[in-house]
Amino acid sequence: MITFERVSRRFGERLALDAVTWHMDEGDCVVFLGHSGAGKTTLLRLITHEIQPSNGSVTVGTFRSGRLSRAHRALLRRTLGIIYEDFRLLNDRTVFENVALAVRIAGRFADEEVIPRVMYALEEVGLQLKQQSFPSELSAGEKQRCAIARAIVNRPAVILADEPTGALEKRSQDEILALLRRIHGEGAALLLVTTRTEVAEAFPGARVLRLEDGKLVDASGRPLFRVETGASPVPPPTAAMPAPAAMPPAAAPPATAVPPDAAEPAAGGM
Repeated sequence: MITFERVSRRFGERLALDAVTWHMDEGDCVVFLGHSGAGKTTLLRLITHEIQPSNGSVTVGTFRSGRLSRAHRALLRRTLGIIYEDFRLLNDRTVFENVALAVRIAGRFADEEVIPRVMYALEEVGLQLKQQSFPSELSAGEKQRCAIARAIVNRPAVILADEPTGALEKRSQDEILALLRRIHGEGAALLLVTTRTEVAEAFPGARVLRLEDGKLVDASGRPLFRVETGASPVPPPTAAMPAPAAMPPAAAPPATAVPPDAAEPAAGGM
């Protein structure tokens, strides 16, 4: 689903990523652990094709790094939902409107399509009673729940979480991590980047990869130039990647909900 093949990225004289190779399959859980400035956010921006590698190749589903048209970028982002440390909610819109915006950006505008999707996502994160509240009226944990609802409302195949507990106190952190574990258990691939060892340890089935000064390293700090997942090695650059699949819900939605659809766009923070 996502493959980095000897990827480097420079910003002027600074080498943010250095010959990074790794791969994750559909439904995987991968945690990148590293200090601030290690290259974690650069890695996420390469996945979303916000930036391009200086060297090497990035493959996400059927999309390969290179100049993508606007239409192709929109198609790529149908598979992605993004959760940010600073929430990135619109303060002049309610909880409902913040989540609904992701559905409308995805190309659905009729209330009979938008309302059930948004309500189902809010119920999943426990915010259905806060739908008319504004971000300023929410706790930090509730803001992050709203951001998660926005990320999952269009049923993306991959959830990207950028330090999702960085702004939270311990109790809210534990609740958000439990929610992310449940979302992953329902079928979505989850890629989480963090500076915190305890966050990585909260996902016992995850593959933890360490970034240090732009390099993938092992536990002793030695560079890794090739990473394998289970028995499946990183495919060569010419290998075709499978098309992304949608994340199924854990249970049938309420009667008013709209069934998930893998072909719908996702805007989760994009």
